[in-house]
Amino acid sequence: MVFVVCCLCVRAGEVSAQGVRISDADVSLADLAVVSHALKEESVKMQRPLMPGVRPRARRHPLVKLTSYKRTPDQLMLEEAVYKEAARYGIDPDLVFALVSQESGGRLNAVSPKNARGPLQLMPGTAARFGVRNPHDAREAVRGGVAYLVWLLDKFGGNVSLALAGYNAGESAVDAYWQGKTIVLRDGKVINRRGIRTGGIPPYDETENYVRRIAERYRMMRAARAGR
Repeated sequence: MVFVVCCLCVRAGEVSAQGVRISDADVSLADLAVVSHALKEESVKMQRPLMPGVRPRARRHPLVKLTSYKRTPDQLMLEEAVYKEAARYGIDPDLVFALVSQESGGRLNAVSPKNARGPLQLMPGTAARFGVRNPHDAREAVRGGVAYLVWLLDKFGGNVSLALAGYNAGESAVDAYWQGKTIVLRDGKVINRRGIRTGGIPPYDETENYVRRIAERYRMMRAARAGR
């Protein structure tokens, strides 16, 4: 996974609870084909923000499995950690499960070619930023990964599409394409050299597909729960 570490360092304990809660009914996501089309347009409409004030159901159901295999003790520990951290911030645990599934398939020992680690695929800088010493530990990884997701949700006004795009491509990339400005990172990398506005989701195939797949899995999880 591609992550860009923002220059601002924030301790995990300083992450506030969401000002805008995730809707229990749905996640509103932009048509990513429109986002791609924005390369030829000056701007597109911003994604509709999530409905405020709606909290996830308190009742818990068995987890929609992250993999097709029988869950291991580690995966059960991961599940409990997700419920705990989702409750801490008042967000829908299914969104976190969908994120974990996309990032690692629930594997605690996952390591990407870019050195992102653990079930939430935290880069070393992001792990350090949110106080995670062992990204392969279920409890630590979920605590740090969810804190980062909530930080992104706060930053982008509760918009799940933008938060997920930031988790994949880095918040600087989302800022650049949201505001239509060019950003130069510390390592010299230039983001959005042409100053294009896309509504926030960077026009990268990986990021567009990443947001779409998490949205699809989230909706499948919610549909499965609703059928019980």
